[in-house]
Order: sequence, then structure tokens, then C-alpha cells
Amino acid sequence: MISTVIEIALMLLLASLVLGSLLNLSSHPHWFVRGWDFPRVQIIATAWLLVGLKLTLSYLASGSATLSTWWFVLPACGLTAWHGFRIMPYTPLYPQQAKPTSSLDRQSRQSDPGTIRIVVSNVEQENDRFDQWRDVISDANPDILVVLESDDRWVEAARPLFERYPHRVVCPQDNWYGMMMLSRLPIEQHQVRYWVQDDIPSIDARIRLTNDQCVRMIAVHPRPPEPWRGNHATARDAELTLWGEELAQEPGPVIISGDLNDVAWSATTRLFLRTSNLLDPRRGRGFFNTFHADHWFCRFPLDHIFHSKHLTVNEIRRLSHIGSDHFPMLIELRLNPQREDDHHVLEEKSSDDEEVATRVERAERSEATEVGTSLAR
Repeated sequence: MISTVIEIALMLLLASLVLGSLLNLSSHPHWFVRGWDFPRVQIIATAWLLVGLKLTLSYLASGSATLSTWWFVLPACGLTAWHGFRIMPYTPLYPQQAKPTSSLDRQSRQSDPGTIRIVVSNVEQENDRFDQWRDVISDANPDILVVLESDDRWVEAARPLFERYPHRVVCPQDNWYGMMMLSRLPIEQHQVRYWVQDDIPSIDARIRLTNDQCVRMIAVHPRPPEPWRGNHATARDAELTLWGEELAQEPGPVIISGDLNDVAWSATTRLFLRTSNLLDPRRGRGFFNTFHADHWFCRFPLDHIFHSKHLTVNEIRRLSHIGSDHFPMLIELRLNPQREDDHHVLEEKSSDDEEVATRVERAERSEATEVGTSLAR
């Protein structure tokens, strides 16, 4: 019967969700393995959609179904618990990891010399809606603007903002990994660093606030694991791991932001938070999904802003569409070192050192293999 065939097809789809979800247990860098870490919300929704289709089919078939409804309900419940455990910290149901600025400490931005307002925007290199982007940025009025995927066209598009942002680090590239850091506040020193791959830059700068305190500000955009270019997660994992180790030694206030091409709840991001001692202001507040801007059903939190315990959160929100496949992210932070002990840093695990070593070793082996292949050609 047709209903039996449809039931089996639905069961196979549900089984594929279960098997794919089990791949989250592996740290293998292949894009197919890591890709299952992204759609946890979508997997839960799809599982219950399949349950709904099964119930509808049973109703239409007048109860003559081949498979019991429990064969669908139990896996759906298991998937909900499995993925819900990971995404729950990024909902308002969970305690906020990075504490908000108290009403007593909070002042107007203009009169508070310890406040810093940041926008991170992946503009999508091919995007040409420059006016729309400038309007959104002007309305947000950040102190620091991090622009990702900026080529020479986007440097020209940003030029009308240069008067507002006299301090700049500009590194245009035509490979989707160019970046700019535009600042209203003085950039005391900076360097463009290539941690793992020689065509993937990061910007490492020290920004002086109006209260004369310095904040280390870092912009990153590691290459993602993706099937169409055959990329695995090795380089991305290593870059985040290396930054985590270095920033753990930084005694002063730190902010690191960018399109990490990784979801907030992934094993790599959690390892980064544990090793760096930094905070994720999304935890306890919401997903703030920034990609894909054009597809509401397929959105993930890929653009991140992490900060040290020296800072509290005034505001965090996602900005309007700019024509890119990413929404910009805005955060306003306040230098508040007297509240360092109020935040909840993720505790390191005994296995973290071994995991860090494994990810760095993978990158070294991968780089050696690529060099060897290049020489062979």
C-alpha cells in the first residue's frame, strides 16, 4: 500500500536524523561530520514534523498503519532532549553568563567614558547594496566597526564613513576573507596576523577608550567547513584554539569578534570559551541568528562577540538586513572590572589540553600535506 511506503520513508528520514545527530559525538574535522552541529533547532522541528505527518497518515488510513506511532514519538523525544541540552544555554531560560550593567552603573553613552559600542558586519563580498549597509551602520552608530568579506569595492563603499572613523586597519582581499576595523577611538597599536593559513587574516588591535583605558580588540574570520569547496574544519578549529590559548594569558580587557563560521553551541566554541576564560553574551539571552539572512528557516548564530570578565553588557541585538547573507550584530559593553566575580566562566575540563593539542596537530599535518601536494605539482 501507498501508506506503508510513505510510513517507511518517514521512518527512514527520522532514522537519518538520529544517525546524523550521533555524529556530534565525533570531533572529526570532515565537513559532513561538523555540519550536523549546525541545525540542532531544525532537527528538532523536522523530527516533530515527521511525527505530525505520521499521525496525519494514520488518521487518513483509518488506523491501519504498519508502524506504531511510538516508533516516531520516542526518537523525536530523544532528539529534542539531545539537541535541547546544547541549545538551552542560548535561551532566556538559562542564567546569563555575561552579566548586564546594573542601573546604578549605567550612564548615557555620551557621558560614560568606559562604554564601547561595536558592530560586526559580514557584508558578503558580492553584495552591492552599499547605501543600505551605510544607513544601517549610521543608525547603529558604533564606536568600532568590524567589516568582513571586504574587497577593494567595499573599502570604497566604506569611505564616506572614514571621517567618522579616523582610526582604521584596512586589509582588503578578493577571496571572501578581507576585513577592516574602523574606529572612532584611537587605535594605539595593531597587527594583521595570519594564524593558520596565509590567506586568512585576523586583526589584533589595542583601542584606547575615552577614560584612557585600553581594550584589546580582535577581528577574526576563519574558513568554514563546506562541501562545495571541499573544506574541512581543521584550520578553523586550530585558529580558535590558538586564540583561546593566547587570550587566556591576557591580563587586560579583551573583545574578540567576527564570523567564526561556527555555531555558538559547537564543541569548538565551547572549548574556546573554556580555554580563553572569555564570556559569550548570548548565553542566557538568545540565539541572535545572523546567517542566513534570506532564509528564516535556515538560520544559525555564526557571528560572535566574546569578551573578558572586565566588561558588562549594556545592549546586544541583531541589526537589519543589509543585502548580505549575514545580519550585522551590535553589542554595547561597559568596562566594569569591579564586577569580574559576578560572571560565570565555563570551567575547564581535564581533557581540554589534550583536545587543544589534537586540533593544533591536525592543522600542522594538514598544512604539511598541502605544501607537499603543492610541491608535487
